[in-house]
Parts: sequence; structure tokens; C-alpha cells
Amino acid sequence: MAVGLVIAISSSALSQTGGEAVYAVTYLDVAAGSLGRGVDLLKQYRESSRHEAANVEFVVLQETGRPNRFAIVEGWKDQSAFDAHEKAMSTAQFEEALKAIRNSPPNQHVLHAFATGSTRTEPLGSALYMVEHIDFLPMFGNIAQPVVRGLAQSSAKEDGVLRYDIYQEPAPHANHYSVVAAWASAKAFDAHETAAHTREFRAATVMPARGNLYDQRLYKVVD
Repeated sequence: MAVGLVIAISSSALSQTGGEAVYAVTYLDVAAGSLGRGVDLLKQYRESSRHEAANVEFVVLQETGRPNRFAIVEGWKDQSAFDAHEKAMSTAQFEEALKAIRNSPPNQHVLHAFATGSTRTEPLGSALYMVEHIDFLPMFGNIAQPVVRGLAQSSAKEDGVLRYDIYQEPAPHANHYSVVAAWASAKAFDAHETAAHTREFRAATVMPARGNLYDQRLYKVVD
């Protein structure tokens, strides 16, 4: 989405991804009185995007506690495919229609795979999703990588986990990560929150290393 978005990286940084898959997490919200219209627009946009040849994943999530807030999780075969999607007529039409009912401009984070499982092309039904932005101070970037990877590897082995994927923003913002995870139930998510590896990760990365310990949101899939 090129129009009206706060994009976390520059075009020169994007080019560094080369032929790798490109991912994005986009946060957006709509006016409470326009919730139905917002859901309809997102569904239409999702379906048109999934029909693009180079789409890897396109999931629309709705925040459980604030249903007028959404997250789009998308993946594309490579940078050229992502750029083509951003310039597509369907993207322009979605942005224009959304502008009339949104509360604020969407916030998009463009990413590449860092510690991810198998590629998924379909959302996981009634799963409880969690999307989290992890932000380290730049001087801790290299130290952070092994502990972030360790969190992903341990979390992916949990009972009830359906996916636990961590993506990283390209340089010069490589100290920023996005977690996209899903569990089969709220009970399984609660177990993750109290797991030893989760607590150890937080203890190891609390300030001054990490800038946002609690930037975590729960979602359901928009059917």
C-alpha cells in the first residue's frame, strides 16, 4: 500500500531483499459506525489479492478487544511481486474506499523471513492469532538476533501452537521484528505466555535493550 501509509523502510533498503519473499504486516482501523463497510472492503481486497499469481499469503485479522481495528498479514514471492501488488488497481481502489471511513492512516511494516515455519497460503480458521512488534534499541541489534530466533524455535514446539513466525525489517531497521503467531485456543495462548522460554526471553530483553515490551495484540480471522 503506497498511498497514505507510514512505511518503516526506505526503497533502498527494500532492494536489499533481492529475490527473497517479501512480507508485510499492516495495521489499520475504521470508524466504529463503519465496521460493516470496513469488513466488506477488507474481504474484497483480500480476495483480489489472493488471486494475484505471486501471492504467498493474505490474511485479514480483526482485533478481539477492539473490533474496528485490523491487521493484514501478506506475503509475496519477491520484491517485484510486492511492488506490482502495491501498484495494482485493486490496491488503489481499496485505499480510496478506506480513506472515507478510517480513523487514521494505516501503518505498514515491510519484512523478510527471519525465523519462520512452513509457508501458509490459508488462514487457520477459528485460531487465536497474536501479532506483536518487537523493537530493540539499535546498539543491541546483533545481541538480539539469537534470543529472537530461540524464542521462535521454542514457541513453535508448544502444544496447541499452529504457527509461530518471526519476520525482520531490512536494514537500516533490522532491530525491528514482527511476530505472527496462532494457537488452537485461548488456553494454549495462555500457556505460551507463562512458558519458561517466553519469560526468559522477556527477562533477557527488557529495557534498556527492548523498547516496547507490551506491544502485543490478539486477533481472530475475518472469514
